[in-house]
Amino acid sequence: MARYSEKQKAALDALMRDDVYHHAMAIIKNEGLGALTMERIAVAVGVSRGTLYNYFDDRDAVIRFVKDRTFDPILRAIEEIAATDLDPALKLTRIANWIFTGVYNDSALIIALSPTKHELGNRESELERRSQAIRIIEGIIRDGIGSGAFKKLPPVVVVEIFVGSIMGMVESMSLSGEFYRAEAVVPTLMELFLGGLRASVQRPILTTP
Repeated sequence: MARYSEKQKAALDALMRDDVYHHAMAIIKNEGLGALTMERIAVAVGVSRGTLYNYFDDRDAVIRFVKDRTFDPILRAIEEIAATDLDPALKLTRIANWIFTGVYNDSALIIALSPTKHELGNRESELERRSQAIRIIEGIIRDGIGSGAFKKLPPVVVVEIFVGSIMGMVESMSLSGEFYRAEAVVPTLMELFLGGLRASVQRPILTTP
């Protein structure tokens, strides 16, 4: 039996995980998350189920791995946009545009944005990923408030509304199977969102009939 050095084993492990990721994403994109099984992944990768179980305990472990890896470029994009010298409102618009463009070009990205409704391990991982993005976007909101560009509204609430609006739209498109280009969604989303956030816009007066 061939013996591998630690470096060779690490390289083989990385190749296996790359294969699992790409084939799992292809299955999700073409057939949906429900079609993702250990048997399907093993066949697609070209290994036995036993070999696959050497890398992942079960289907949930694969889903958690795919979600984590798929979310990484989203988080990096948010970090890079937040680090620019752009106006806070434009930063938020760029973030929304990046997400909707990514989802339109590759619907499999939805797995990183859609909540898992079962399995505690997945849920905890998702909450950590979400909290990372929330902290970055909240910083943009606070900068906008501090500079006077945004109204003095609770940053935590504002960022939850912003993220919730995007996630809700993405989930709606996923359920309907109809995906819109970013230019068809983002201008309206940001007009509604920023219209109530910009300091130059007066807060509407609510009256009772």
